[in-house]
Amino acid sequence: MKKLFFLYLTLVEIVFGFNYDDVVLKAQASIFPKIILLDKKIEDKLIDGKIVYTIIYDKTDYLTALSIEEFINKNFDGHLDIYDYKINLVDFDSFSEKTEASAIYVLNLKEHVERIALMAKIKGIISFSYDINNLRKGLMFSLVIEKSTVLYLEKENLYTKKIDFVDALLQMVRFIDQDYVYKENILYQNSLIMNKYYASLSNNKLYNNKIIE
Repeated sequence: MKKLFFLYLTLVEIVFGFNYDDVVLKAQASIFPKIILLDKKIEDKLIDGKIVYTIIYDKTDYLTALSIEEFINKNFDGHLDIYDYKINLVDFDSFSEKTEASAIYVLNLKEHVERIALMAKIKGIISFSYDINNLRKGLMFSLVIEKSTVLYLEKENLYTKKIDFVDALLQMVRFIDQDYVYKENILYQNSLIMNKYYASLSNNKLYNNKIIE
């Protein structure tokens, strides 16, 4: 019976689930948990002494969320630096202000992202997005693979008293504001005018910087 159930879930995802880029998913799963550690106020977000990394997904993307959990556990083996962590998989329909989270990662939701982003801001926790275009809806970070791996930070979300990033992270990200469109690996600002104040993030910095190893 269980085998039939999981076969059904697989078929549902194939027919209705979003088509994710596996390379991007794995890059985000490798890097986003490390970024949590770069918040100097991470101690304030611990729940029962643990970092709770909450993945929010649409019900058709359950298997994708599960695969991310497995990938993170395989690579981090239960520890982020000195902290134990727990992965919390939450269907969007079950997500509320009572949901435990030290940080959240939102898969490809098209609706109600603003509500999730607002809750993250109220809680004072970091929010990550699979889709960079959801940053303009209030989520904080996304990661895109262009010629190199690029980490984007929505600059309006930077100004919160509950989160305080180490300077090294801010030197590595590309800042964007809410007036942009990202399509086919090109970031357009203000009707196709690129902002020039970006700080570039090289692939080597992201993976090899001592602060986030």
